[in-house]
Amino acid sequence: MVDKKEVIQGWPLETGDYSVGDSECPVAVVTLGSKMNDEVVGRGAAIAGPLHTENLGIEKVVTNIVSNPNIRFLIICGSEVQGHITGKTVEALYENGIDPETKSIIGSPGAIPFVENLPIEAVERFQKQLTIISMINNENLDEISAKIEECKANDPGAYEEDAMIVQLNEKEEEEDSEDSTFDLNASSSSAIDSSAIHMLEIETRIRSMKLEINEIGSLEKFSSGYYAGKVEGIVIGFILTLVLILIIFWSMGL
Repeated sequence: MVDKKEVIQGWPLETGDYSVGDSECPVAVVTLGSKMNDEVVGRGAAIAGPLHTENLGIEKVVTNIVSNPNIRFLIICGSEVQGHITGKTVEALYENGIDPETKSIIGSPGAIPFVENLPIEAVERFQKQLTIISMINNENLDEISAKIEECKANDPGAYEEDAMIVQLNEKEEEEDSEDSTFDLNASSSSAIDSSAIHMLEIETRIRSMKLEINEIGSLEKFSSGYYAGKVEGIVIGFILTLVLILIIFWSMGL
């Protein structure tokens, strides 16, 4: 039997759109854009819920995980959230950490990957406490369940340090209803430099425009090739028909 630690009162600390199971279970699950909370918890996870935002949503994921030392695995599954790219952003946070000055997640493909409310110590604790299992774009409950059981079978026991309590100084702002995350219904921190946000948005739009231009160029090349081939086919057909007629006339002695 592996060692467990008593879970702090009121865990999970951050409220949101998630379901909670056995708090001593070593497995947490984020289901990204898929709504599978109850199903995944029913398969044995300690906590499970969607993650739609790559800023405050991720802050809440980290806060709830580091405040429970019993959680040693984080499974990332479900449909990736377009634009926010939350699954890959969590992976980037785990692998690369954050820039200490800008609080941006290093290597994140998301549009606004700032975790302004998280101290460096919380990010480092998140990296040390967990093992990440990537199942992005996988919604197969049987496969997710099998991975949960595999993690539980390899449970190393509670993390050696006690629960870390993180206070999120979030500013309530009106935000899209879908921006509820693992912990969620969250808005971006007001402390984020607005100019940096605008620059990231511009870069994202430029990347999107480049992709559209490339797609249009490919379509035009295809259309041009198709048209040229069609004209060439008509000309060849006309020549063959003319030759065939001449052969027929010649064979008839005309």
